[in-house]
Amino acid sequence: MVLSRRHAAFTLIEVLIAAALTGVLLALLIPALHSARVANQRDRCANNLARLGQAWAEYLEANHQQFPSLPMSGAWQYGGVRHSAVNENIILDSTRPLSRWLRLNGAGEDPAHLFCCPADRGIVGPVERTGTGARTACRAFGTSYRANNALFDARLSNLDGEPRGVYVHEVNTSPSRLLVMGDAIWYEAAESTGRHADWHRKPGVGNVLFLDGSVRFQGVTPRPDIGPILLDPIPRETLRIEP
Repeated sequence: MVLSRRHAAFTLIEVLIAAALTGVLLALLIPALHSARVANQRDRCANNLARLGQAWAEYLEANHQQFPSLPMSGAWQYGGVRHSAVNENIILDSTRPLSRWLRLNGAGEDPAHLFCCPADRGIVGPVERTGTGARTACRAFGTSYRANNALFDARLSNLDGEPRGVYVHEVNTSPSRLLVMGDAIWYEAAESTGRHADWHRKPGVGNVLFLDGSVRFQGVTPRPDIGPILLDPIPRETLRIEP
């Protein structure tokens, strides 16, 4: 007697149903993965700034509560990295005061990565030469985080006629309001430059570090006054805390 065998096989309809279900699952999964990636990058960026805030506190403690003197160039030159011409690895740039302090006093892992926001996509201007082009801010300037230049040149706040770093006791606002540095967007939005640096997928929003060491995911709108960045650089009404 010959026994018949049933061969297991997928019908065309079953294949189409499986493909449709896979498509639905991918449509649900991909946005969730993207959101998780954005949140992870934002958190890593905030952690970078928190650790740099601690480095600033220790630097100030060791230097009589005075910021370094960087006449007209402190916004990007306070600290940062160089990029190796051989393999693009980043190396602390010891010509910059905060980097030099980290190299001499930092412990544990290499702190070079602290200067590069993982979400850094550069600064985009209406004309290519006004931004960073295809480079990230970290690649262009050695750091993703633009600092408050007034801290490094007392002339910008009319505290002195000679270039020098500002002393903490000269700050004319509470430490929780004095912006030290942050994602490049804080400056581009506050100064209405026409450039964009919306790295965290929300227009005009980024991580910013304040003098008290706090880091906030902060929205920024244009300053009402035109002129140099002062020691209270962003008036209260221009700030909004993001959830």
